[in-house]
Amino acid sequence: MNVEGLRIKKNLKLGNTYKKNLLSEILEENNLRYVREGLYYCVKSNSTLFFVDLVKVNKPERFKFNDYFEGDYFHWDSQTTQHLNSPKIQEIVNKEKEVHLFCREYPKVKSVSQPFVYCGQLEYFTHEKNTSKPVHIIFRSMDYDDETSNDNLLNLYTWSPNKVGRDTSNVTNLSKDISPKRKRNYIKPNTTERKGLVISRVGQGWYRREILNRWNGKCSITGCSLDRILISSHIVPWSKSNDDERLDVGNGILLSPNLDSLFDRHLISFEDSGEVIISDKLKDNDLELLGINRQMRLRVVFDDMKPYLYRHRKEFFSKN
Repeated sequence: MNVEGLRIKKNLKLGNTYKKNLLSEILEENNLRYVREGLYYCVKSNSTLFFVDLVKVNKPERFKFNDYFEGDYFHWDSQTTQHLNSPKIQEIVNKEKEVHLFCREYPKVKSVSQPFVYCGQLEYFTHEKNTSKPVHIIFRSMDYDDETSNDNLLNLYTWSPNKVGRDTSNVTNLSKDISPKRKRNYIKPNTTERKGLVISRVGQGWYRREILNRWNGKCSITGCSLDRILISSHIVPWSKSNDDERLDVGNGILLSPNLDSLFDRHLISFEDSGEVIISDKLKDNDLELLGINRQMRLRVVFDDMKPYLYRHRKEFFSKN
């Protein structure tokens, strides 16, 4: 990182909000306050600043919803005049310029302009072939914080076009691509971390967030949305999963505490159809006290869950 790039990070805080006039003062970039475009090429540093609105309000149909986080990757459409060989894009692709991302969901809320959230540095990862004017580029988010409790960042990290009823024209899907950084940081949760209902767990935050996002922040069965108490569990336990299975979102389920405890101990399991299977060891009185009934079922069963549910059922029947 160049000296000026370090100065940018030193003077800005990840997750804080900034308007362009304030950034102009902090970064000593006088022209920045007047820029309306989504790109600013710094005069006093070897940096390019991205200003991204995730929701394209009052834009022509040609403006696709192609800008969003996908884990610790960030999808971005260039300006409509740019292609891969545009000089400024080549500087980014060749990592001759540092890229810093400022992002917000909506440009305005109730006619009030919204500030941008500083999301840290981006680094070119790849681009979609056959895209031009705009070219679609995918970056690694170098400062992506899996353990953050910052609501500004969490809102951006978990946003996707389908949340506002829109599609993306992007063809690259990196939801199964686990970055080396995440693999290094993903460690086995201890009993206290798993059962302590802690949201921000060392090495666990990103996986929990992926499971929360998949289930829309609701218990896989009851629909309870009190995410502070919901537990993201592996269907096939850590000890019986290989490295890929431990990282696979298909091996995840989001449950309220009572259901999680029963599922973890193989006192309940689920058919591929989602129907609950209950151990004979649980009496009707126990079920009533625990708020469990035989009509319960998973709200949805994703195809990538089925191999794990099969293995869980196999263990369930061996213990019952």
